[in-house]
Amino acid sequence: MPEIKQSIVINAPASKVFELVTNPANWSRYVTNLVDVKGMSPDIPAKGSTFTYQYKMMGFKFEGKGTVTENVKDKSFSLSFESVVPIKEGYRFDDKGDGATEFSFYLEFGIPGPMGAIFDNRLIEKLSVMDAKNILEKIKAMCEWS
Repeated sequence: MPEIKQSIVINAPASKVFELVTNPANWSRYVTNLVDVKGMSPDIPAKGSTFTYQYKMMGFKFEGKGTVTENVKDKSFSLSFESVVPIKEGYRFDDKGDGATEFSFYLEFGIPGPMGAIFDNRLIEKLSVMDAKNILEKIKAMCEWS
């Protein structure tokens, strides 16, 4: 699975960034291609919480099941998405002092089976790099301007 890692400094405390990122109501606000998240169980995501989602990529809509794989308050948060395009993503929140947070994001994805014949993995990787940068910029703006 290709892996993408990016980070950004956000002028907000780690607790504020963590609260925004882990709230399912915000996910479709900062994840470009995430259309909908439903059925979070329980409502506040903890390790093992599950949900369903819709994701749109290159004009195709996918549905799948997601699971919270890690949730360490103000430190780390990770998810896995099971669908035609399996995805693992994680977030790290490092307090840099003076109210700033180094926010890191990683993404692993795969294009299995017949989907690999339709999509060019290099194109998917390039689009994913752009999406990762967009996610970081949106979260930074949401945290610094609220």
